[in-house]
Amino acid sequence: MQRSPQSPPFLRYKTPNFSHNNLSFSPYFEQRLALASGSNFGLVGNGRIHIINLDPNIHGGIRPIKYFETRDCVFDIAWNESHENQIAAGCGNGAIKLFDVTLEGLPIKSWHEHLAEIMSIEWNNLQKDTFVTSSWDSTIKVWNASRTTSFTTIKAHRGQIYNATFSPHSPFLILSCGSDGYINLFDLRSPSSSSPSIQTSNVNTPNQNTQTTSRTVLSIPAGLQSIHTQNPIEILYCDWNKYDQNIIASSSKNGEIKMWDFRYQKHIQNPNTNGSRVIGKHNLASRKVYWNPHKKDSLLSSSYDMTVRTWNTNPQVPGYIHSAHTEFVMAVGWSLYDPGLIASAAWDEEVHLYRT
Repeated sequence: MQRSPQSPPFLRYKTPNFSHNNLSFSPYFEQRLALASGSNFGLVGNGRIHIINLDPNIHGGIRPIKYFETRDCVFDIAWNESHENQIAAGCGNGAIKLFDVTLEGLPIKSWHEHLAEIMSIEWNNLQKDTFVTSSWDSTIKVWNASRTTSFTTIKAHRGQIYNATFSPHSPFLILSCGSDGYINLFDLRSPSSSSPSIQTSNVNTPNQNTQTTSRTVLSIPAGLQSIHTQNPIEILYCDWNKYDQNIIASSSKNGEIKMWDFRYQKHIQNPNTNGSRVIGKHNLASRKVYWNPHKKDSLLSSSYDMTVRTWNTNPQVPGYIHSAHTEFVMAVGWSLYDPGLIASAAWDEEVHLYRT
């Protein structure tokens, strides 16, 4: 893959002393963006949510709106799909904080059940009163914003979980990936005796959990060269194709960007024949990957090699490379309203916006 001979013009905004772990475009306001940030690269110190707007009428093109402080690093954020001004933060101490952009200071609601860092938080865009979190404590939790406790806990991986995401095609399907090298698919509607297990609390008695199990619809050994591999490749992120319910993508510690087809699940015990295809590869670990919400065959990824790359799957050809960051690019995303607009944020304390 060749670098573009000249990077197109891009907007740049710096947040001194705070590096970035993720970002999220608002589903309500076309020009609004949130950043999940932490001081000292998230190792120690406070976290922060930055809210910024794109504004062509000011110098630099980016206007800060507000920021919220947290006691620990913010690793991910999610806009409330049922409230335009609310945003939730997943923090390094296992806490979740819900803020209102129109209010000052303290969160309007808090939860704390995870026992380790929350690495992902995502609102369900079909069943808009629920959201999902994943943690390095090896669990996934599903929440209702009106309740004080989670209503489902999934012991989902044998190790750290990096991401859990709801299907855009069904409000009951959750995809996850982790350090054990597996991509797992869960159906919240389907109890079974299979492992991993799920704890579900009764809606009428939220403080009493009863042990039950949920069907692991699919378990892909994505980071295993064979089923006997002792040191799997960590799967760092996964995402659903927005146009085909059978297609997902993953990014991994070895830098590979892969796409997977669920229709090959009958071959799941053989990692070499389970419907995967390598789309491309970064020079170092690939931290995030996202399908384009506007095109079926387009992907976006970021990496520790300090680049953001776009990929086309049909035909399979490399796309644009953004190489202006000077540290690990931990966050990247497509604009929901403006096709072709990309945002990326990194440990260099900067967010960049540009077009491909």
